[in-house]
Amino acid sequence: MRFFIVFTAIVACLLVVLVDAKKNDAGRRDVSRAEKTLMEKRNTYTGTGTFFNPSTEGGSIGACGGYESDTAHIVAMNAKQYGNMGRKSGWCGKKLKISYNGKTTYATVNDACPECAYGDLDLTHVVFKALETNMDKGIIDITWSVV
Repeated sequence: MRFFIVFTAIVACLLVVLVDAKKNDAGRRDVSRAEKTLMEKRNTYTGTGTFFNPSTEGGSIGACGGYESDTAHIVAMNAKQYGNMGRKSGWCGKKLKISYNGKTTYATVNDACPECAYGDLDLTHVVFKALETNMDKGIIDITWSVV
């Protein structure tokens, strides 16, 4: 009988510790998401910049749901960072500062680029031209960050 009481007490203590640990982990995850957002704003990403015409490549409605004009200052985020291509991403609507060869421009994430690698952005012509006037170049090495 004494063994049963001691055993039950130990199991009860372990359950309390596990439940408390789970609560603390949930709190840490929330903090981690907030920290991730702050870190995201401080991060500078590198990749390649290419260009696309929203009206003819993918349709005039972007993955983020908004209308896309060929002359809008928008970008398509690479699939790795965008996340689930079937849903609106946390990147949608974020303004990015994009730099190349001493030039800087700004654009908003409004679409996703399935074939782009991590760090890459697909830019509308107007955004690409703000960085590189020679459209024949086609691909440029960019750095970008969240504003």
